[in-house]
Amino acid sequence: MRIVVQHAVGDPAWHPSVLAPPFVAGFARLAEQYGYGGIGFTDHPAPTVRWTAAGGEGSADPLVSLAYCAAVTSTIKLMTFVLALPYHNPFRLAHQAATLDALSGGRLTLGVGTGYLRGEMRALGADPDARLKSFDSVLQTMLRAWNSESVSGSFSGTFSGWSAREVRVQPRPVQRPHPPLWFHGNSAFGRARAARYGGGWIGVLSSAQLAATMRTAHLPDLAAARLVIEDLRRRIERAGRDPGSVEAGLGGLWPMLDIRKGWDADAIIAAARSAAAIGVGTLFATICGDDPSAANETLAAFGEQVVRAVHDIDPGRQEQRI
Repeated sequence: MRIVVQHAVGDPAWHPSVLAPPFVAGFARLAEQYGYGGIGFTDHPAPTVRWTAAGGEGSADPLVSLAYCAAVTSTIKLMTFVLALPYHNPFRLAHQAATLDALSGGRLTLGVGTGYLRGEMRALGADPDARLKSFDSVLQTMLRAWNSESVSGSFSGTFSGWSAREVRVQPRPVQRPHPPLWFHGNSAFGRARAARYGGGWIGVLSSAQLAATMRTAHLPDLAAARLVIEDLRRRIERAGRDPGSVEAGLGGLWPMLDIRKGWDADAIIAAARSAAAIGVGTLFATICGDDPSAANETLAAFGEQVVRAVHDIDPGRQEQRI
C-alpha cells in the first residue's frame, strides 16, 4: 500500500510561504525521502470567493507545480489530484501532460474529474450543465492526441468549443500509450470510465454535506466503499479488462495532518489495513499548510510513523475486519 500526499497548499488555511521555491523543493524531497507514493496538486484556477471563505482548499497550478517538483526529485510519482477536464482545452492539456511525462522520465499520473464549482466553471468558459459531456469530449480527444498521427474533429458547447483539422500533439508521452489515468468520484460515472480507461479510481469518504458540495455520491465509511469497489471490479470485468490492472484509491480516511495537533499512528495504520482488506491500494493524505516548518515536520513524522509502516500492507489480503 502507498500513501500519496497532497502538497501543503491544499490546506484551506494555507499561507503563501508554502509556495516559496525552497519550501516546495524541500517538501517534495522530504516526500521522496520518507517513501510517499506520490505528491499531488489539485486544480482550482478560479474558485469563488464564497467557496474559499467557507473552507475551500488552496491550489497552485498542478502541472506547473509538478514540473517544479520533477526537477528537484528523481523517483517520486507526480499526480494531479485532480485535474477538472472541462476546464481545459484537450490539445493543450495533452501537450502539457506529455511534456511533463517526458521531462520527468515517465513519473506522471493524471488524476481527473469533472469539477463541481459552477462559478469557477463559468469563469473558465466551461458549461456547468454540460460538465459530463465536456469531460468525455476532453478525455476522448486527449486519448486520440496521444496515440494518433493526427486528430480532426470538433466540439461545441454553450461556453467554449474547439475545431481541429489534421493536428498533431508532440512530444509523445514516455509512458505508453499514455500516463496512467485515475478517475475521481464516488458516482457510477467515474467508475464506468475507470473501468474502461483507467489505471486507477479515486473515492473520497465524506460527510453528506461535503458530498453534496462536491456533487458526488455520499460515501460515509469503508463498508460503503467496499460495495463501490466491488461494483468497480464488476465493471472492469465487463469491459474485458483484468480487475488487478485498475487500482482503487481512497481519500478522507483521516483528517488533515498537523503535527501540532498530533495523531494516533496505530489507529491510522489499523485503518489502512482495513482499507487494504477491501482492495484499496492507495490512500491520500493532506498536510497542514499554514506554516512551512509545521508542514515539513508533519510530513517527516507521518512518513516515519505511518508511511513506512503501511508500505508492506498487501491490498486485498488483509483479514476482513470491517
